Amino acid sequence: MANIGVQNMKYALLVTSGEGAETTYQTAKEFIGAISASITPNSAEASLYGDDKLMEYSSSFQNATISLSAANDDDGVFADLLGRKQETSTGRYRSNINDIAPYVGFGYIVSKMVNGQTKYRAQFFPKMKFKPFVPEASTKGENLEFKTITVEGMTMPNKYGDWESHIDVDSLAAAKSELDKYFTQPLSDPNANTSNGEGA
Repeated sequence: MANIGVQNMKYALLVTSGEGAETTYQTAKEFIGAISASITPNSAEASLYGDDKLMEYSSSFQNATISLSAANDDDGVFADLLGRKQETSTGRYRSNINDIAPYVGFGYIVSKMVNGQTKYRAQFFPKMKFKPFVPEASTKGENLEFKTITVEGMTMPNKYGDWESHIDVDSLAAAKSELDKYFTQPLSDPNANTSNGEGA
């Protein structure tokens, strides 16, 4: 299997209606211009040594860093993702020390090559926050150079302990449908809906 592309990035503000309530999302919006996405899980680790050798080892998931590269820095999108405000009288966007980035659900579609066939994965992160950033800029030289943006986010477990979910399908249309379902049919109690991957 080889990943050969990423597209159709989407996000939606996370909504909860009270302690213990199921997660819901506002209407999903597009994160246009996806170039790449990389995920780095971060774990808490403990090692126990005795008799000059490793005797016990434990690792547990804490969070994951998502680094996204995109072709543009749409102000409307990042006002949503970073809690920035826009002045209604002037149209200016302002980054303030009191801005609070909201929790969002975030997902995208990965194109994969499997045994010579193109498959598609709808990948979703149910709860995450993005970090503030400022796009790079440089003077124009003899050769044209496109500047892209890189933004980082932190994904964390939802109330059920899920920090990522995905499904592989055979067509792009099916992958888009599955990605949309993550926002309209959020992850629920895993004990009622999952199996161990074995056949009946």
